[in-house]
Amino acid sequence: MIEDIMYTFDKNFLRLNNLISLYKTMAAGQGRKPANSLDILRATTVLTHATLEDYLRNLLQWRLPHQDRDKIENIPLVGTSAIGRPSKFNLGELVAHKNKRIDTVIKESIAEYLGILSFNDTTDIAKALSSITLIVTPEIRDLFPVINEMIKRRHKIVHRADREDVTGSGHHSITSISVQKVEKWKRAIDQLVFEINKNFIS
Repeated sequence: MIEDIMYTFDKNFLRLNNLISLYKTMAAGQGRKPANSLDILRATTVLTHATLEDYLRNLLQWRLPHQDRDKIENIPLVGTSAIGRPSKFNLGELVAHKNKRIDTVIKESIAEYLGILSFNDTTDIAKALSSITLIVTPEIRDLFPVINEMIKRRHKIVHRADREDVTGSGHHSITSISVQKVEKWKRAIDQLVFEINKNFIS
């Protein structure tokens, strides 16, 4: 299963490399780059976060069904919550699942939950790893500051169009971004995945 997860991750990672190569081709030259070419880096930042989230969701989809009750008891029964929060349900709601195996219902509930799960900071990532009984090692924790920086920038791009908070003389209306920074974020998620995958190497 980890091979399938890594196949998807590697395909997404290649897309990041392709975007960065496209930026470097378009932005050849000196000086501050125009916003329209820098938007490629902003798109790469968003895709970097999505690549990490996709890997983590796939990992959880694989491992969560095999965890003990305390690891999955906060996941709602499939079809009973639109926001991913557990709630009490009536017996009648089980009728839709009466011909299913229990493990099938568990997997469907996990899949629906993961469909709306997001990772808004590295605390969320640490919680996710703990939920599948993986230890957040010092090597993983060392990567958290850079990954948090990437997540915050992605949030600013998606929710504020990467606009500066302060404008005026000497300020640009759009926050500058560098290819070196984006490449650092890309390397950080690659290293994080490498460290996590050590758990699955026999």
